[in-house]
Amino acid sequence: MSKRVLTLILLCAILALPTLAQGRKNVRINEVMVQQDSTGGNGWIEFYNSSYSTNAVEKMFITTMSQDEVKNHIKAVTDTSKVKPNKVLIEWCKERPTEIYEIPRGDERNTKIAPRTHFVMEADGDVKAGTFHLPFTLKAGQDNYIALYDVNGDLVDEITIPATLKPGETYAIEKEGRLPSVLGDNQTHWTVKDGKDLSTAITKGNYNAREVNENIERFREEDPHGYWIALLAMSVVFSALALLYICFKLFGKFASRNLPVEDKQKADAPVMAPVADTAATAGDLNEEAMAAICFALYQHLNAHDEESGVLTLTPRDGSTWATKPGLMRELPVIKK
Repeated sequence: MSKRVLTLILLCAILALPTLAQGRKNVRINEVMVQQDSTGGNGWIEFYNSSYSTNAVEKMFITTMSQDEVKNHIKAVTDTSKVKPNKVLIEWCKERPTEIYEIPRGDERNTKIAPRTHFVMEADGDVKAGTFHLPFTLKAGQDNYIALYDVNGDLVDEITIPATLKPGETYAIEKEGRLPSVLGDNQTHWTVKDGKDLSTAITKGNYNAREVNENIERFREEDPHGYWIALLAMSVVFSALALLYICFKLFGKFASRNLPVEDKQKADAPVMAPVADTAATAGDLNEEAMAAICFALYQHLNAHDEESGVLTLTPRDGSTWATKPGLMRELPVIKK
């Protein structure tokens, strides 16, 4: 494979990395139950993929430790040993297995979350039960802090469940509120659900359904005639075309630098217009050349006799294709 092809593949991979990283940033905590009833029962945490693409949540970290504690620990280790943040968190999972959990890497089929869907993690303290079981439990009657970290150690989402949450209740995003999308936007409102009616129904494993898409409704209010959406669509198209032109232009210049010297000289050489052949005058040819030309023309024009164009087929009797004896193999005659 040539260097130019490898360079192009590497460039495309580098440009795609921010897109993959941005997908994980859209995973959000949606609903939390600390205790199922007054007699006990394990809690659970529901996460939501707010993006419009499939996200692989494997290798992400879920912890009950505070953000400052995680940040200070990562900084202290990386400053002394130059280790990457994800390696620090992986080692911390071994040192403090009841406080931080890494979603396993080997369960790719279940950890790929479809767009606009959810997944539930059981806070039962038993990781041997499967991928979606956490090594810690949530404690009723006190504040419970939960944080989600990306594979590179960046904070993705966090929530503190108040101590006033009673058994059998959940702390969830309001149904009429804005969908969780960006950390720290301060536009996502939380509420307590007790499951007594439809508006406060507890929807474990089933994200709160919305009858109206608030993004579309907001767009309809701000742009009733569709002028801005048309302008935005045209800007995206022409910007993409301009970007493609720049990429091809830069790639052509980069490829021309790697050409051999001879090929580069040929490419840079000016294109010469073909010179029309001038017909020789009769005075420039001697008699022998004229005789040879005339003889060649005569031979070319009179190479064959005129034919009538009629084909005559003469039938033959006793053809081997029509007689059976003619198809038989003749055996040699043995003389006695």
